Amino acid sequence: MELKFIYPRWGNADLKWDVFLKKVKNAGYTGIEIDLPLDPIEKKEILSIVSDYELEIVAQHWETKETDFYIHKEKYKRHLYNLAEANPLLINSHTGMDFFSFKKNAKLIQLAGDIEKETGVPIAHETHRSRFSFASHTSYKYLKEFPELKLTSDFSHWCCVAESMLENQKKAVKRAIENTYHIHARVGSSQSPQLNDPREERYALELSVFKKWWKDMIDNAKAQKREYITITTEYGPYPYSNYIPNTDQLMGDAWQINQFIKEEINKDQKIIEE
Repeated sequence: MELKFIYPRWGNADLKWDVFLKKVKNAGYTGIEIDLPLDPIEKKEILSIVSDYELEIVAQHWETKETDFYIHKEKYKRHLYNLAEANPLLINSHTGMDFFSFKKNAKLIQLAGDIEKETGVPIAHETHRSRFSFASHTSYKYLKEFPELKLTSDFSHWCCVAESMLENQKKAVKRAIENTYHIHARVGSSQSPQLNDPREERYALELSVFKKWWKDMIDNAKAQKREYITITTEYGPYPYSNYIPNTDQLMGDAWQINQFIKEEINKDQKIIEE
């Protein structure tokens, strides 16, 4: 099974497209994860330059945050169709809101499922704070209601919400791993969705826990006989990354740390294969 490593546009919007795409391509990534504008001309320009570099796309939806459910639903639908038109590998969706009722969030999940069937583009829902999937114990209820629900698994959010490494929520974690379709590979802790630098020895425990989760997600995809699984190395910019006080210097270099995460996952897979 192929591991398709994806690099996020998030944190790199200051780079011109040519500079960004060349950097990603030369580093051996299969594609990029990006949102796309609703304006068709602007969207076409972005897709054209990405195609020039022969990079694949994971499309990301995050924009819909309206508190009025009916407005929220219509905007959500518009964004999903807009992304599906680009024929990406998948759509990674920030779905619903943590304060919506189970019934309302379920309607959005059902809507995404209908759009997936209609367009043929897989839609995975990211485990993310402020969304229906903000915590492991609440997500577990949706996974039981929707057994085929695809997840973009980023357990760093769950650790932060639960103030733990989820050691007391193994059933929910196991179920989420079984439903993982896309991976967001970032290392968090019980107090933060992103460590300052996972290469530091003081974070060895957290790194080992996340590496085990990623391995289990990959192993599960292999057991499902999937041709590939997509993995976005997602160490992010400020405010996920903090500045050294009274300076303009971030505590960790996102590009270097994302390469480290990519190498760690590849290294674990090589050990298994050998």
